Amino acid sequence: MSSKKAISRNRIIEVAFGMARESGLASLSVRAIAEACGVATGTIYNHVPDVAELRTEVLQRFWREAIEAAELETCTRDAETALDYCRRLSNALSSSLEGFRTAWLRDMGALDGRTCQRTMEAERACLGDLHETVRHAFERDAAITSRARDCVQMDAVVDFAWQAMLDAMKRGDGSCETLFALMELALYT
Repeated sequence: MSSKKAISRNRIIEVAFGMARESGLASLSVRAIAEACGVATGTIYNHVPDVAELRTEVLQRFWREAIEAAELETCTRDAETALDYCRRLSNALSSSLEGFRTAWLRDMGALDGRTCQRTMEAERACLGDLHETVRHAFERDAAITSRARDCVQMDAVVDFAWQAMLDAMKRGDGSCETLFALMELALYT
């Protein structure tokens, strides 16, 4: 009869997520996770092929939790214009990203290229739906002037606004006031 401790992939990710939340993504190593789980290093590799995938899974979980904590239904329901939606979304996500900026974002530069690539792809996948909510807010916004719709490609405005909001939130500037002031001038006057 074997005395090996059984562990699931979900439990490994859960332990890794807790460690990353406390000490950042760079703190994650297979050896540290195995020790925290009370299993052999090889057991971790039975569930997760490499540390890059482990970090990617942790980042995906972080984004899912951050998005859930932002209560986006409230942002959508209460917003009167696309600009109002962007403000509400930015503020809501900014507060839920607080832990990401302080511990995880600084670690991204220290990660190997493969891990950075995977985590960026995971981030885009997790945030793709949010980007689409911004697009829909602009499409539905009857307050945007016809002059603005004739002068600029609205898809380009949406993409620019989304990327600027995301970059600002990661830096800790959830207000994005310069962006929002420019959007107001360009789209509503």
